[in-house]
Amino acid sequence: MINNTSNEYIVTARKWRPLKFSDVIGQEHVTQTLQNSIKMNRHHHAYIFSGPRGVGKTTTARILARALNCEKSENAEPCNECDSCISILEGRSLDVIEIDGASNNSVDDVRKLRENSRFTPVGGKYKMYIIDEVHMLSTSAFNALLKTLEEPPAHLIFVFATTEVHKVPATILSRCQRFDFRRMSIDSIAKQIKFIAEKEQIAVDEDSLVSIARKADGSMRDGQSIFDQVVAFCGKDVTYTQMADALHLIDQDFFFQISDAVKEHDIRKMFLLSAEVNSKGYDLQECLGGLVEHFRNLLTSKIGMPDSFLESSPSFIKKYIQESQYFTKADLLRYLNLISTAEQALRYAAQPKTKFELTLVQLASLDSAVEITELLDEIKNIKQGKIPLTASASVQTPTKKVAEIKASEVSKPEPEKAETIAEKKTENKFKVIQQQELEAGWNCFLQKFATGENGFFTLTQPDIVAPTFFNGEIVLNVVNEFFADKLNNAKSHLHDLLLEHFGSEVGLKIIVNKDAISVNQRVDSSLQHSDSTITTQMQMDTKKENTSETSKQEIEKETDFENKHEIEKTIISLFNAKEIKK
Repeated sequence: MINNTSNEYIVTARKWRPLKFSDVIGQEHVTQTLQNSIKMNRHHHAYIFSGPRGVGKTTTARILARALNCEKSENAEPCNECDSCISILEGRSLDVIEIDGASNNSVDDVRKLRENSRFTPVGGKYKMYIIDEVHMLSTSAFNALLKTLEEPPAHLIFVFATTEVHKVPATILSRCQRFDFRRMSIDSIAKQIKFIAEKEQIAVDEDSLVSIARKADGSMRDGQSIFDQVVAFCGKDVTYTQMADALHLIDQDFFFQISDAVKEHDIRKMFLLSAEVNSKGYDLQECLGGLVEHFRNLLTSKIGMPDSFLESSPSFIKKYIQESQYFTKADLLRYLNLISTAEQALRYAAQPKTKFELTLVQLASLDSAVEITELLDEIKNIKQGKIPLTASASVQTPTKKVAEIKASEVSKPEPEKAETIAEKKTENKFKVIQQQELEAGWNCFLQKFATGENGFFTLTQPDIVAPTFFNGEIVLNVVNEFFADKLNNAKSHLHDLLLEHFGSEVGLKIIVNKDAISVNQRVDSSLQHSDSTITTQMQMDTKKENTSETSKQEIEKETDFENKHEIEKTIISLFNAKEIKK
């Protein structure tokens, strides 16, 4: 802290400028290295301090100058009391010269610097040149510095400070020790401002401290300047509401209103919130940036990260943890992607207000996402009877739709026969009957129900109907539309008979498929035009041909199945799905 003997007001950034290495916050990797080099007498002749604005580059350079020239230095820290330290603090030292690289960037300026650097220091051990924004020097000016940096006098030290180190020539960088200063964390800035406020006897609540620190964007100096502005508006008692008004910030609760509207799919509320943003004159780009941060905090809470990852005050951290339970990780990632895309598009939008409004409406219109693995597991449970189809109302929307589709595939009993069928259903009615069991029991089913008065004699005719069996399902391949329509008209009754015979639900599909019964037709034709010996031989040849062709098809089918994605395999296994080739 700078001592102020007069009543003159000094801004916080100057008044509370660090005076020792230990006072510099968040740059311990730099200050500790410099202190050790002073203790070991191994300091370098040229340093380059790079980093964002307001993080302590010039301040650290001045502390280094005082520490090197201090008459009563202890632990490589300046005493700030001797004549050398005081003269440097007051800016009247002839041994420490600060130069603005933006306004002294010509080759003539550097030549003057080189001539003056030959003279030995007046009151201290070293003469130091601190050049701020060194990247602003011209190419010829940099070239004029090279020789001096290559072979400097023993008493000369350079410190170059820059926010854009990539603009400094490599020939300069190679002759300097480089220190990269870090952006300040929100927690570090908030703690320092709280410390200053207590010393200044100013009351500031936690929410205001965090908001000021976030607004500072990693710069301690910016944070202290914002603090001065807030105090000028609020006085000695700073509250969050007043602070938000002073800085024209969007209230954190406003973002929670948006996420509530997203959760409730309330499009009308989104239009009202968009109108509020425009009526209060908030910056739309800043609003979307805050919304990205808001959903980022929800995602951080959702995955169980520590509270330190949430850039907010304790009261809002609790709220984030509670609200995150209403969203899935997939949903939050989709929201973040949508907002980030809109944030980029808003910069070039012809009508930014409409684009912003549309973004909010899209957020409220998105359906909830379901992990594909969860969806497949639930479908498996429905297929295996662990979850009845009637209980599908308890699952999320996408799964519910699948359950409804599956239910539609299984024919429902006719109303007038519902009671009779209900009596026949057993506790194992949702058990999936395996393919082999269906195939083995099919002939018995035909003998019992496909003769006489039941009227299903068509099922016994191989030249009209050829059944194909799957786990839990029978597909009837019919020769033409006429017979298919007749069977479809009686499908409900046929489904009831299958339930009665097999003791469990059996899926039934009726399709027109001439290829499936073409072999049977050829066999029947041969029976009509050949004697029994020739017929037997043809049957043997046909069987052999079919067996060979079937084996070939089975091998190809198995190979094709193994090459498919796991999700495709699951869908094929669950629904006996077939690929439709265009």
